[in-house]
Amino acid sequence: MAEQLVTDAGVKLEALEISGVDVTRPGSVARAAAKLPGATLSARRLLRRMQPDVVVGAGGYVCVPVVLAAFARRVPVVLMEQNAYPGRATRLLARRAFAVATSFSTTQRYLDGAHVVETGNPLRKSVLMRRGAPLSDACRHILVTGGSQGARRINRAIAGCARELLEQHDQLRVTHQCGMLDFDEMQRAAAQLPDDLAPRYHVARFFPDLALRIAAADLVIMRAGGSSLAECAALGRPMILVPYPHAGGHQAFNAAPYVHAGAALLLDDEVCTPARLGAEIGRLIRDQHRWHAMAEASLQMGRPDATERVAELIGDAVHARGRRRVPA
Repeated sequence: MAEQLVTDAGVKLEALEISGVDVTRPGSVARAAAKLPGATLSARRLLRRMQPDVVVGAGGYVCVPVVLAAFARRVPVVLMEQNAYPGRATRLLARRAFAVATSFSTTQRYLDGAHVVETGNPLRKSVLMRRGAPLSDACRHILVTGGSQGARRINRAIAGCARELLEQHDQLRVTHQCGMLDFDEMQRAAAQLPDDLAPRYHVARFFPDLALRIAAADLVIMRAGGSSLAECAALGRPMILVPYPHAGGHQAFNAAPYVHAGAALLLDDEVCTPARLGAEIGRLIRDQHRWHAMAEASLQMGRPDATERVAELIGDAVHARGRRRVPA
């Protein structure tokens, strides 16, 4: 899905033979360690061919060989960390980078010795164009998303409570991005709705215009990925967050500031049942004062200048290299 989005946008894609690391599984560690030298060598060839002025590492294991190659060729590196608790790759590479652009002020405490700049998470133009889109006068349209791959716990919870919600609230609509894996199951659930309710429940694998969907929603139910949080906040949308419980629980760190600010409600993954999710949605629909307060708090958390700030930081890295030009 990600590769297709990149190529569809007209951006050239170069692939490396690399794999992620699950430190709890020795086989995963061994595979990653075996692939890293070859991937780094391929990355050095790539940089030699491209002659970049700067390398931007967006986090995750795939950036490690490219950033290591940049260090070897003395190309300045800017790392971007969208999560409150930085990933293993960022923690490994941060000290040698020109700077680390973060979305959360708390990230700096985990990156001793690095040049950390809180920029916010960059936003797409499609999000910025819709900033300020007003909410409805009541909570009538819910967007449910688990990212491009979907989130099974959220999918099954909303599918299990959709009929009752639609019956109780006759103006409510639900738009559901369920991802690839659960699409057939969610289609079957949608097909079981009565004819008078079915038009108000729309399920799809993936929406390429998700920014438009967020702007059209009155409440967003989702995981707590950094980019999704930034987009919802920029658009001032109240949220019910169900953080992904694995990968070190990093999404719980992301959710915490939004919950503390009153922009979001938190549901732990294990309690995200149809009954509990339906009850939380129903309470927000009935409590317009709280719903409006959450929307205002969300908008206050937004960082509409994040893209510009990251671009400026990348420019600073290029200029710094020019002042101390070293043949690569």
